[in-house]
Amino acid sequence: MEMRTDMATSPAAKRGRRLLTVRYVDGRTRGGKRARKLAAELARGFGTAISEMQRRSCEQAGMLAALAEDLAARRLAGQPISFDELLRSEGVARRAIRAVRAECPAPPPAPRFSPMKALREAEAARKAAQTDTTTEKAPLDEHPAAD
Repeated sequence: MEMRTDMATSPAAKRGRRLLTVRYVDGRTRGGKRARKLAAELARGFGTAISEMQRRSCEQAGMLAALAEDLAARRLAGQPISFDELLRSEGVARRAIRAVRAECPAPPPAPRFSPMKALREAEAARKAAQTDTTTEKAPLDEHPAAD
């Protein structure tokens, strides 16, 4: 596989010696916004109970997917992107997303639909509506003209 020399000798690569996460990505750039959006979408599958490792997995999968999308767009725009590099990045992103989704808890099953229960509920609602619309009648033991 070919090594890009412009990336290996850039001043930013020499300057920073710490590990960066999606939190360090500039959120004003299109790539940063897309990576954070994908990471948030993946994290939404866990609900409210998400561990630190699951959050990091979501961030990593989001960054890989954003990089794969960027490479595909650059290739379509006519830039000299290796087809092998494009396919590898898409495969890595797909596997990362699949791994994150495999850890997500299964959603609760939908309640079973019962046609008889629906008919009973509709009948009960119809009867309740009828009793509400009827007027109050005088008790049977009293004569209406006995006032």
